[in-house]
Amino acid sequence: MSDPDEQLDAFDDGLRPLGPFTRRDVHRLGMWHQVFHCLVVRTEAPARVLLQRRPSTARSFAGLLDLSTTGHLKSGERPVDGVREMAEEIGVSAMAEQLIPLGRRLMVDDSGEGRNREIVHAFLLPLDLPLDAFDIELCDVDGMVEIETSALLQVLADPTALVTCDELGRNGAVHHRGCSAADLVPATDGYWKLMAIMAERFVAGRYPLAI
Repeated sequence: MSDPDEQLDAFDDGLRPLGPFTRRDVHRLGMWHQVFHCLVVRTEAPARVLLQRRPSTARSFAGLLDLSTTGHLKSGERPVDGVREMAEEIGVSAMAEQLIPLGRRLMVDDSGEGRNREIVHAFLLPLDLPLDAFDIELCDVDGMVEIETSALLQVLADPTALVTCDELGRNGAVHHRGCSAADLVPATDGYWKLMAIMAERFVAGRYPLAI
């Protein structure tokens, strides 16, 4: 559960540092702040990625599918320090050196916490741990989904499309299920599509990788 009193580094509209503010005030005042996004990608073709199912208790986008890990960077943290979020959310202990940086992107939405203006630092994490080997019983997600990027791109292109994916539940069981665009956290400025394409490019050995 997020702490409304945790300290975040805030920035003005020119992205100049304003100093640390509480998470509550950052969202209440609509201040720019830094977040960590990471998409776990399988290393073998066909390209596949892991998504998290946000907890039903989340303040924003409860129960929807999101990138593998997303979280706020605390005051003083570097973008790669966001790997700590991976342990908290999906039980993966990753090192900063394993991350593949995709760059920085500005995103704005109205989340359950208020006006949300994010400086997103995005990464890929190559990881071939089988879906049923993840232990998420005590993690901050309600499930994890493995989906081919081609299927993900299909539902992004066609809101009526329904594709098949595998989902790991908190009880450790994996089952097949349908997935549509309605299952995803709403896209902002083509971000979902771009992340899926970068995962495909990585698996195909095509560079550069950048958002």
